[in-house]
Amino acid sequence: MLDVEDIFADLHATACKRLGNDFYTDLAIGEPEEFPSRRNMAYTVRNKRGDLCIVVAPKLVVSDDEDRVQGVLRHEFGHAALWHLERNNHTEKDADAMGEDLFGSPIYYDEETVQTLSPGFRPRPNHLPK
Repeated sequence: MLDVEDIFADLHATACKRLGNDFYTDLAIGEPEEFPSRRNMAYTVRNKRGDLCIVVAPKLVVSDDEDRVQGVLRHEFGHAALWHLERNNHTEKDADAMGEDLFGSPIYYDEETVQTLSPGFRPRPNHLPK
């Protein structure tokens, strides 16, 4: 099993270098019922304190697929970065683009249409939520 918290910490450090030390986001593990679809892996929100928070599905925490974990987290960091930059009305494709810019590699979509670093489909499939 991968250590999602370590992967998150490494990505957070890189994001801080690119966005400035005032960038901050938490990591939380959600409840299984928050992720009903097979492809639902994470989302980004503001928590009760007003801080950005990436919430991951338990099924992602127990994943052995590092490319998937990296892809999903990079996409969510894209959302967090856009909100940090006050680009609140952004799209899912914008989040992919920001995640790619922050971390310097493309985000693909696998056969289950989940973000991954492994070669797959690019850009985000049009049938997914915008």
